[in-house]
Amino acid sequence: MTKEAVTVTGGRQLRKAFREAGEDMSDLKVLHKRLADDVAGTAKTKVPVRTGALKNSIRGFGGTAKAAVRAGNNRKSRTGVPYAAPVHYGWGRRGIRPQPFLYEALDDRRQDVVEAYNDEVRRMIRDVF
Repeated sequence: MTKEAVTVTGGRQLRKAFREAGEDMSDLKVLHKRLADDVAGTAKTKVPVRTGALKNSIRGFGGTAKAAVRAGNNRKSRTGVPYAAPVHYGWGRRGIRPQPFLYEALDDRRQDVVEAYNDEVRRMIRDVF
């Protein structure tokens, strides 16, 4: 189990070069959103389910600088899912064992994410430069 994100070395410089070349960065946003949604879909197959609220709270997000997958929320309503972190990371004092569904999803999709990112960035570089 890996507790790391996929990190792109030189991402800041890449975005700067695209901006200087006149690229509007929407391609990176779309790419990040697509990759985050793919990992989120895999996480939904790995999350423990009782009511389905935690599973339904898993979402992918993409911006120009990163892709992220989030689970849970802190809403005080009946749609609140404040227990996502204890389920994922565990809570020893309460006897809750970790069930790292987000890490497992990323581990399962890591190679696909890296390949898709590399392919798309190469395409963007060819189109812009």
